[in-house]
Amino acid sequence: MRYNTFRYLFFFFLLVIAGCRKDDLMPPRETAPVRAMGDFIRNNYDLSLFAAAIQKAGLLDSLNQTGPFTCFAPDNKAFNDMGITRARDFDAMNPDSLRLLVSYHVFKDRKYISEFPLQMGNKYVTLAGAELYVSVANIANATHTPPENRNVFVNGAMVYDAPKRNVALSNGVVHVIRKPLGFKPVTIQDHLLADTSLSIFVTVMKRCKLWDGLKEKGPFTVFAPDNEAFRKYNISADSAARLDPEKYEAVAFNIYPLALKPKRIFSTDWTQIAGTYGPISSMINIGNFAIKPVYDYNSYNNTENVFIHMMDVVTGQPSTNGPSALGYRKGFVQGADHLMSNGLVHHIDDLLLDPATLRK
Repeated sequence: MRYNTFRYLFFFFLLVIAGCRKDDLMPPRETAPVRAMGDFIRNNYDLSLFAAAIQKAGLLDSLNQTGPFTCFAPDNKAFNDMGITRARDFDAMNPDSLRLLVSYHVFKDRKYISEFPLQMGNKYVTLAGAELYVSVANIANATHTPPENRNVFVNGAMVYDAPKRNVALSNGVVHVIRKPLGFKPVTIQDHLLADTSLSIFVTVMKRCKLWDGLKEKGPFTVFAPDNEAFRKYNISADSAARLDPEKYEAVAFNIYPLALKPKRIFSTDWTQIAGTYGPISSMINIGNFAIKPVYDYNSYNNTENVFIHMMDVVTGQPSTNGPSALGYRKGFVQGADHLMSNGLVHHIDDLLLDPATLRK
């Protein structure tokens, strides 16, 4: 009798453990589980903050519908790097903005990694109604890259390697990404005006007759230094308002919106195409200077090295007309890849070039 009691207790214990198990992130693709996407995300520890955002936005039931859906899901570390560490942190967000943020991570179709075309900037219309951009490349310097192992970035956000990609579900597939995707349905002009820490930059763009172009169709890519960056070079709000662009080489200031050339360049594009040692001709060339955005991810310790190199096209060496290297303001996750309706803004923590070195 005593033996039977222990045996029953043992089996009861096993049942409790089984009932409390959270989902494994990686069910095999060939045997997609019965669980739908919304329930899976809600029941996964690594995606608990994304689940909280979905729930607050009122979209959880939508992700349990037939679909099929493809979801690019930021993990908890991605939100932590934005300063979001608890589910209640989403309470401070505007409900409409949160709904837009969440729905922008999902589009209606089931796309495994091997099914994305091997090219940059594949467009997919999200549930938010706006396009996201999936860029796919073979591993740099590799003789062969199996399609499921290709380097994939979404709006500059890295898709993690297996087993955090191709998570098969009954109504779609989830790919876990390094950072949340940022999109605002406004123009670059509107975005810059709304940020008072960019007021000197806005003034400089107006003085250099580059401002009006930033409301056009584009797409444009803008590297936007904040007020503190300008002050390091003795450019204040007052001196910016009096700036005479004719006294400087044009590149001193038109480099920031890339001379209004129609380009949409995410922070990881260059590294994805060229690796870390591509020629200067493959970089973002404006006048005699080249912008080299570097993204290097270490999968062993889940860290990344992200910065912008400034190069001199004539000498082939790091630029001496300002900082040779600079970063994104408040870090890569918060500073890079802000997508707008007519282009892209990268918030940077220094000037690309020292205007004093480019006076005529």
